Amino acid sequence: MYRRTAKPQPEPYPDKQKPERSYPSMTMTVEEMADELHISRPTAYELVKRSCFPAFRIGSRILVNRKGLQAWIDGECEKDVS
Repeated sequence: MYRRTAKPQPEPYPDKQKPERSYPSMTMTVEEMADELHISRPTAYELVKRSCFPAFRIGSRILVNRKGLQAWIDGECEKDVS
């Protein structure tokens, strides 16, 4: 039998690195959020399970809305002060 092999895909940016954005993306992954907040990955995954947390799924990926995250942080800080 013949085996079907995948054709090699061309690199999207040959001889260059991926261009840097001059603006932040609207979303981030759970791993990126954990890195930015300086928390562990398990803690980050526990946060995204909360119903009030600004995270959503696209397929199997979990993404966090940056503006929603900031609003959530601000709201949590207000709870601690009261």
